[in-house]
Formats: sequence, structure tokens, C-alpha cells
Amino acid sequence: MNLGNTFDHTSGCFISCGDARIYVEEKGNPELPVLILLHGGFGNVEDFNTIAPVLGERFRLMGIDSRGHGKSSLGTGKLSYALLANDLAQVINSLELQEFSILGFSDGGIATYHYAARQDPRLRKIVTVGARWEMSQDEPAWKMLSGMTGAIWKTTFPSSYESYMRLNPKPDFDRFAANLVDMWTDLSPDGHPGTRMSQITNEMLIVRGDKDPLTSLDSMAKLRKFAKNISLLNIPFAEHVAFNDAPEIFLRAVGKFFNVALVSE
Repeated sequence: MNLGNTFDHTSGCFISCGDARIYVEEKGNPELPVLILLHGGFGNVEDFNTIAPVLGERFRLMGIDSRGHGKSSLGTGKLSYALLANDLAQVINSLELQEFSILGFSDGGIATYHYAARQDPRLRKIVTVGARWEMSQDEPAWKMLSGMTGAIWKTTFPSSYESYMRLNPKPDFDRFAANLVDMWTDLSPDGHPGTRMSQITNEMLIVRGDKDPLTSLDSMAKLRKFAKNISLLNIPFAEHVAFNDAPEIFLRAVGKFFNVALVSE
């Protein structure tokens, strides 16, 4: 395991995406296949550091701080999953990536679904963790997500708030939090992809923790009606950040999915 493959927000670059500057940091072996890492809401690319040292031995890792997160600026527009997918497209084109796969966690996974539905032939395989594909006011997570505020998040997850204030170029946490909640509860086509999942032709490994309150097993099973070429992994005892709660199970499955050895037998 190469501990030098952890993200540290010191060696990356910025790419202009409209009125925002998106931070990108590369780790791993530049000669190996590209794996783009997209984190979840209120997070940043350092959230992958529990698994990045292992992944970096088999991939060229491209970690992206989503718009408004980490070192990336928010810009003036309204956050949406479609906008995050647009940012991703700009980063991919700017870096002139010819072939890549994506690992997206939570919001990063939902943005990945949006991007994949565009059927970019350069995109190979997709792994998502804790990523919803549908949303309605009847969803079990609706009350939790719609009721979130910046004040609640700061109190509940103080280390996340401290990271935001330390890294963000123009911190405005309350505006940022309000934008995220609006994105989570957006029922327009710019929100969750819904039945557009049927437009995704890439092979997908979809992972959730069995105790994840933000995704439901029923919804993930229902996805089989729309999405092709999917494998579902429900990890026992794991919660939302399943790759942290059960890294060996997660990495073993990802290794099998990509046909590489990530965990020794």
C-alpha cells in the first residue's frame, strides 16, 4: 500500500467551469487506467483517503472537489446534479482523458448517473456508493434531507465544517448548505435521473450499506427494471459511507469488477 496516494489538497490544479474554478488532484500511477473519484455532499476528495492508497496501486486516480466543496468555488448559479455533470465533462475534456472509469459516492454517484446517461464513449465502468437514483416526497430520506440546515450540519458534523472553512476559497457555509439542500430535494429533470437510468449502457457496480438511511434496498432492487449491466452489493452492518465501514469487502468487490487484485487472498 502506497500511503503517498492519499489526497492532501497541496498538489492539484484548477480548471475553469463557467464561473467556478474546480480543483483536481492526481494520485496513483500515471501509466495505469484512469479512475475519477467524486465525493459526496459537504465532503471533499480527502474523504476517499481510506481506500485511495490501495486504489492508487492499480489506477491513475483523478480526485475532483465538486463545485462549492473543498477548494472548488461555488460560482453564482444554483447547484444541481446536472450542473455537477457539466463540470465533470469540462474537467474530462480539459484534461484530455481518452478513457476512464468513475467511482462516485453519494452526490458524486448521482452526478455520475447524469453524466453516464449522456453515453460518452470514453467512459468505461462505473462504481457508485450510497447514490440515490430517484427522489420523491415519499422517499424515506426526504424528511432528513429536506430538513437539513447549515446550523444543524455544523453541530452534527463539526469536522466537516472545519474542513470546509479551511479549504474553501470564499467560504459562505450557510449559502453553500442551502444550495445543497435545494439540490437534494430538486424534483426537476436536473435532480435525480429517475427512469433516465435506462439510458446508461456502461457496466455498473452499485453499492450501499445495509444500514444506510439515505438509500433504500427496495429502490436499489427496483433499479434493475431500468438499468442494464448492473451488479448490486448490499454490505451488511455498513452505513452511508460503506467503503469506510467495510473497506475490505468493498475493495474486494471493486477489484473483481475491474478484474484487478486490490485485496490479497
